[in-house]
Amino acid sequence: MNVGQLLRSTRKRAGLTQEDMSPLVNISRSTISKVERNEMTLATEDFIRWLQTIRAKLAANTTTLETSLYVINGVDINLLVDMLTKVVGGIISFLF
Repeated sequence: MNVGQLLRSTRKRAGLTQEDMSPLVNISRSTISKVERNEMTLATEDFIRWLQTIRAKLAANTTTLETSLYVINGVDINLLVDMLTKVVGGIISFLF
């Protein structure tokens, strides 16, 4: 599973269309489409906003335990660790 597929999967699990997601993360629908097709990458702040939106949407519909299971289910852990490492590394580089 690649990053775009992962983001698409999380959006769909939250029950959001690209049109629904666009104003929530302040990204155009066409940009969301490009990101999900791996034609474009998200800036760190956009990635964080995406995850916060998904978490909030899932939390509104389920308990915390269920939310964790939805997000983790089917996710390639190696890809997730790789993505998070890059995000944290980018934040650390920005700060120092």
